[in-house]
Amino acid sequence: MRKVTVPVDMASEQKSILGIISKRQLIYFIIGGSIIYSYTPTVFNFVPNILISVIICLMAATPTAAVVFFLAFYKVEKYQLSLDKYFLIKAQYRTQLGCWRKGR
Repeated sequence: MRKVTVPVDMASEQKSILGIISKRQLIYFIIGGSIIYSYTPTVFNFVPNILISVIICLMAATPTAAVVFFLAFYKVEKYQLSLDKYFLIKAQYRTQLGCWRKGR
């Protein structure tokens, strides 16, 4: 059987939202944005000064935005997987470990 190299990457996900992001990435942005939107008003009201409140809100939103960005866009190049799919495979690996016997 002869193997032929395909010049197009068939395994990558389709960028269906305006040709820029995929549906999976859009879902991450919606979830991350709603999480940031839920706790930002509370953080904003801690300090009476508006400028300091904005700076504290940006500092509080940075870790959530970084996690969302890495899960949505970062790829593990060794396995050609996005980071969230890589973590799911690693988490499922523990459930597949066991004592396997040959026989019945």
